[in-house]
Amino acid sequence: MKLVFEHLVELQRVDTDLATLKARMDDLPRRIARLQEEAERVRTELESTRQAIVDHRKDYRLAEVDLKAAEDRINSYSVQLYSAKTNEQYKAFLKEIEAQKKLKSRIEDRMIVLLEEAERLEARRRAVEQDAGQVEAETGRKVAALEAERQEVTTAVAEREQCRTKLLGALPPNVVALYERIRKSKGGLAVVTTHNERCNGCYNPIPAQRLLEIARQDRIHTCEACGRILVPDRS
Repeated sequence: MKLVFEHLVELQRVDTDLATLKARMDDLPRRIARLQEEAERVRTELESTRQAIVDHRKDYRLAEVDLKAAEDRINSYSVQLYSAKTNEQYKAFLKEIEAQKKLKSRIEDRMIVLLEEAERLEARRRAVEQDAGQVEAETGRKVAALEAERQEVTTAVAEREQCRTKLLGALPPNVVALYERIRKSKGGLAVVTTHNERCNGCYNPIPAQRLLEIARQDRIHTCEACGRILVPDRS
């Protein structure tokens, strides 16, 4: 009978390991996805910065076109100024020249702002490119490590599943049925020790006489409070 208890203790250990390993396995895709999401975020930020630079260059070229048009109009009105036949025409040309000069000034101010913004965007692009390179490299290393961990966990699960099958085969069917029933109803913990004269599953005290009976290991005892299988504490 003591061999049955040894198998039960080992089976519980294997099942606890399996639960931990499977939890790790289930968490790996989330951890990989989180790394990939961060890398994608940086790539998106870099693309957004590059597009902003392209847009600013277009705006600057358009401003150059507008500036040239204003200058051409100023020159044209200046030529026409000397051919004015009436005082009203002369004043009208002067007014147009003044309006185009103000427009030219606004365009030049806008071009200065665009140049300053372009410098800021270029600095940001360089910083994001550096960050993106680091994140890509780090993501690659971490994902590779997680994939290696996935393989290790898969191997460990297979080994413990094989060990579990052997242990189940070595136990009487009625003991297996009891163990599985308790394990499923108690969150995976079916076999516990009588540590400090208490059930190590629910921590309820165990009477002294019952502790002696459990120590003999001549039959299976379960906790009167939680129903788990009790084994003597060997610590």
